[in-house]
Amino acid sequence: MNTLLHYDLLRLEAFQKNHAVRNSIAISQERELTLLKFKPINYFNYCLGKIETPHMLDLVREFYSDTVEKQHQILIDSRDEVSKSILSHRLDYRIDQKIAVMSLSSDEPHHRFFHPDIQLKEVTEKEISEFAWLYLDCFDAENRHAESVEENFLHKLRVEGLKFYFVNWNDLHVGITGLYQNGDFQLLSVGAVKNTFRNLGFHKSALSWRIELCRSQNPELPIFSWAYQNSISHMNMIKSGMKLHQEILAYKYVG
Repeated sequence: MNTLLHYDLLRLEAFQKNHAVRNSIAISQERELTLLKFKPINYFNYCLGKIETPHMLDLVREFYSDTVEKQHQILIDSRDEVSKSILSHRLDYRIDQKIAVMSLSSDEPHHRFFHPDIQLKEVTEKEISEFAWLYLDCFDAENRHAESVEENFLHKLRVEGLKFYFVNWNDLHVGITGLYQNGDFQLLSVGAVKNTFRNLGFHKSALSWRIELCRSQNPELPIFSWAYQNSISHMNMIKSGMKLHQEILAYKYVG
């Protein structure tokens, strides 16, 4: 399974334990296409896999008909010529972003970028509320369901193998990051810095910290992450030695 999809499925399954948002979440499977939905949050309204026939687009649009302005994205592998051909002939979808799934195998070297004053501090359940709001601040993220934010993050923190960290600079929380590990792979799951502390090398340092943690705890397992192509996160992954594993085209529904 695609590591991005694996992680987002874990997150939605955790969110479903929150009674306040359970009815806003849906997960479906149509052949080789997995559809995710969290109605108030556009990020999660996407499907990933193969569009095998034009008829499948009718099923996709119906699935997302109750989201905000029916917004959703279809994510496909850039090498999937059948899906690309079907979507390229549609006026109601257009390529919005390209996502780079990056990897670092166990035998590949990596470049270290450690800032002398940066530390990662693991988040506890008592600190999850502070982490949740800092997360939204770092990403300038949309929030259409404020009353559920803290509980959603608490359920995520309880997912086996998932850890969150504060990025600390001289004991000040300047960013957030995360790590997910299972028996098959390790995932650098999230990383962001507050706007006023960007372009100081903190993001690269947090990336190096997590790679080192992965290498010290599970040296035989590959490491994955993802980012929008040519974003700062993507550039930092390349500088750290990670290589392109898969290119994903994100087609946005434009009505």
